[in-house]
Amino acid sequence: MEGEPLTPAIPIDLTQDNEFDLDLPPMTGNEYLRRVRNEALEIPAVVVAKRNFSKLNEKQNIHVQQNDGCLPAPEGLEPLLAWQHVQMSNFARLRQGFIEYKIAHQKEIKEEKAKLPQSKDVNRWSRLCFGSLSSLKANTDDLQNEHDTGTPPLLSIVAAMDQPCVEQVLEYHVEWFRSTKLSHRQGQWFYALLASLQKPLTPEACSSIRTLARRCSYLRGLLESDTDAQLIPLNLLICLSLSLSLSLSFSLSPSLSFSLSFGL
Repeated sequence: MEGEPLTPAIPIDLTQDNEFDLDLPPMTGNEYLRRVRNEALEIPAVVVAKRNFSKLNEKQNIHVQQNDGCLPAPEGLEPLLAWQHVQMSNFARLRQGFIEYKIAHQKEIKEEKAKLPQSKDVNRWSRLCFGSLSSLKANTDDLQNEHDTGTPPLLSIVAAMDQPCVEQVLEYHVEWFRSTKLSHRQGQWFYALLASLQKPLTPEACSSIRTLARRCSYLRGLLESDTDAQLIPLNLLICLSLSLSLSLSFSLSPSLSFSLSFGL
């Protein structure tokens, strides 16, 4: 019954010790238990401490962002809604085509998987993707650089990567991206890795995706013109990253190209 305490673990005789003086110590064990019971009945089910938090406002030194952390696009650099819908539709077709390819080429994928670096071998992955990290940094000034070193995200390579490997390599790329602009080669790899992710996303994958979106939004905020070559790829990655992290549903149909918006 509401307002009543839980069933007592020790029986209490309610016919005795009906009159007791709270200013005096209990004379019997039964009287003590009755006092405890009466006190319990007077305690509300929920107690909220009254605190004056205004005194703490002046001492705040850490700002916790409540949203995804992406900076709003500067005026004139935001993508059109219709453009976003087209990109997500194309991306969805790519994802479905990728799934169908993996189902139809399991033997070849198994053979290719044996040639890939171990997921934990960050140095071999950096050499595979870029030749070297110094090459990555050297090529970020020209997004349309046609002489990028390293290997592009070929379908045979990406299809041979299991989900833990995809998430680990995506984490590597996000970490490398922290100190560079978006290069032609890394844009290709980001797009391919995002297309390879399977739902439901793990917390680690969600973290990498949101970090990618935040970094892209930061770099977009540094652009001075809507003709900058970095704008469309950055907007594309922001759009796809936020859509994936929010687990949006895509209408899926076949396609097998990782070339969208990166000129492959």
